[in-house]
Amino acid sequence: MAAIHNKVVYGGPALCIPAHLNFGQHILDTFKTICEEEADRVAIINGETGENTTYIKLLQDLVDFGTGLKKLGVKRGDIVALCSENRTEYLVAGIAAITCGACITPLSTHYTKDEMIHALNISKPNILISSEVVNQASYSTFKSSPFIKTVIQLNGVPKESNVLSYKDIAIPTSIQDYEVADVQGWTDVCYLLYSSGTTGLPKGVMLTHVNVLYSVSNFSVEDGSYPDLILLTIVPWYHAYGLMSTVNYLACKKKLVYLTGFNPHTYLNAIQEYKVNVLLAVPPIVVYLGKSPLTSKYDLSSVLIVFCGAAPLTSETISDALKSLPSCLGVFQAYGMTETSLAATTDKDFEKSKSGSAGYPINGVKAKVNFELILIVIISFKLI
Repeated sequence: MAAIHNKVVYGGPALCIPAHLNFGQHILDTFKTICEEEADRVAIINGETGENTTYIKLLQDLVDFGTGLKKLGVKRGDIVALCSENRTEYLVAGIAAITCGACITPLSTHYTKDEMIHALNISKPNILISSEVVNQASYSTFKSSPFIKTVIQLNGVPKESNVLSYKDIAIPTSIQDYEVADVQGWTDVCYLLYSSGTTGLPKGVMLTHVNVLYSVSNFSVEDGSYPDLILLTIVPWYHAYGLMSTVNYLACKKKLVYLTGFNPHTYLNAIQEYKVNVLLAVPPIVVYLGKSPLTSKYDLSSVLIVFCGAAPLTSETISDALKSLPSCLGVFQAYGMTETSLAATTDKDFEKSKSGSAGYPINGVKAKVNFELILIVIISFKLI
């Protein structure tokens, strides 16, 4: 429980993380444990195609792809870029690269050519893994980069002769024989993400293995008591919120339904068909739930919780959305940044939640409002 001392809000004692400080090792060990307990447990479902992937299939695929990446020479210190719409192979490729000791850097599929070049100049990846759609639109940009030596296509048949196929990279490997590369968890970067560019062009944000492990640990503490919840996400995996929440929840033994984008009928049908309990949402989704008459045509009674991030919601918007979700306990928000390894504060006290609040600092985090700095900003921007 949070406490206040000398105008500083304390989120509670810091959480424990694995002593090896290796996120790739943690994910591999966690998936192995899940598979030993329930080998056929479904991990992720493509809500548009209905394709589901079990934890054992996910584990086997990442081991096979990781072996293929190692054969290509991927190692500690390498940067592997990912650019694709949400798809299962994206997760496999990203986690596999991390187990090789590499850092992954997700690129937005909506970047313009100049924005893509800017991001590539920041991260300097030597391998880029992308989807068929992205390759069709941006291959010439990738090819012109002086850093990218290898391009791997996740799906479809590559049209360019020097682009490798995802399926051809994977090498059948025993899960028990696969070894995760050693890393220096305090200093080695696991995720190289990008800021939103509020103050100019996007900047690279380096999250170490320790940063990412702590984020997973926080999810485990908060969600470990509810292993059977089914979650729905449409947040892009090139975004810190999308990528980290998805991987973190998989590490918590959750079942996730994902979509590649927002289509009203597809979204509402996914909730109804898969009896989704938790929505990982952004403000436009919550606004839609509160305003669209289409919600009355679908059974949304399975939804118990809505988590919303990326921008604040008003109490009125939350109240409107809850009218369409008869069983929902509330719409809960968080405050964070890419630089804070996702959330810094969360509102998950279902009984005492204050509508519109972003909650208290998470365990191990301290927060203080700097009134002097706020006054300087107000005066500088002539807000009074």
